[in-house]
Amino acid sequence: METVRKIFVILLLIAFGSDCYSQMAKRDESAFFDDVIKNNVTESSDAELGVSILDQAAAIKYTVIRNLKDTISQIDKDIKNHEVYYDRLNSELDFEKKNYADMVVKAYRLRTLMYEQFDIFSLDNLYTTYRQFLYVKWLNDYRKKKIIRINSLKSRIEMIVLELERKKTIQIEKTKQRGIEDSLLTQIRIRRSALLKNLSNANVVNNEIHRNNLDTIKIEQVYDSQSDSSTLFQLQEGYLMWPVHKAVIINYFGETPHPVFDGVKVKNDGLDFCVPSSSEVKCVYDGIVAKVTLLPQNKYVVIVRHGNYYTVYNGLDRIKVSVGDEIERGETVGLFTTDDQYANFNFQVWRGTQCLDPYKWLIKYNKK
Repeated sequence: METVRKIFVILLLIAFGSDCYSQMAKRDESAFFDDVIKNNVTESSDAELGVSILDQAAAIKYTVIRNLKDTISQIDKDIKNHEVYYDRLNSELDFEKKNYADMVVKAYRLRTLMYEQFDIFSLDNLYTTYRQFLYVKWLNDYRKKKIIRINSLKSRIEMIVLELERKKTIQIEKTKQRGIEDSLLTQIRIRRSALLKNLSNANVVNNEIHRNNLDTIKIEQVYDSQSDSSTLFQLQEGYLMWPVHKAVIINYFGETPHPVFDGVKVKNDGLDFCVPSSSEVKCVYDGIVAKVTLLPQNKYVVIVRHGNYYTVYNGLDRIKVSVGDEIERGETVGLFTTDDQYANFNFQVWRGTQCLDPYKWLIKYNKK
């Protein structure tokens, strides 16, 4: 039940608080649903609850995968832009290096020429030399600027290389994460298909149980002469003991909306209980065991006759009675031996060939 409460809270958060939680909270949700899929859904006998949980888990996985896909796509764009920028900087650096080399050669030639033509007694040469000196000074300043420019380009290229490495590392991690999420989503789909198949098989079994109950009751009515038993049982409406102690009703009698498929209704001939494993199922009133049937999934159905009334105990792992046994109120009909923490149990009340609402017949508190 604690797990069910957790699931309910998370589903509320998904429905009403999607804009309120952080990416970390979403990852925690995803991890929680992974645990539910691996542990609870596999072990649960409630296929309908399992399908509902898997649908919510799949919705989260779709969101996670879509976000990862968008993130990877953005990283690809960033890497391409950085690579273009890297190429442009390298081209610019090569140009600056070539320009700097040409400038150094030119400056060297100019200095040599100045030494060869320098004549302190020639005013023309002195003026020319002065102009050349100013040019060399400008050239030297320009050279220093070029060095600064080249070093700046080198630093920017180094930063781009580091950023590219970081982006590629993130890309690899996100790609691996998406592969894991895709694998989990595939497992969810496979498990959901299996549970839907189980649901379909369960509906077939339930229909078979319904027909089996009707056939048994019709046969029993031919031999029924216990009108007193019928009268006494009829007086027990609202006072019958619960067949299992500490049972919780999870599905009620009659047509109810399907928990998974919108617009679909399912019919229940009785009450569905969630009961602790290893629980014993008690007979609710004195009667005679009319029939014991082993279902395809190795579960037993026991029908007890109370005059023209019948009680049906469906989903037992083991039975303690045989056809024809007289059984009293409170005696053990069967029990559960499942390894799960809880088991599902179905209880029905019939009058002739008409199924009745068992909730109206049970005492309004679970009495041991």
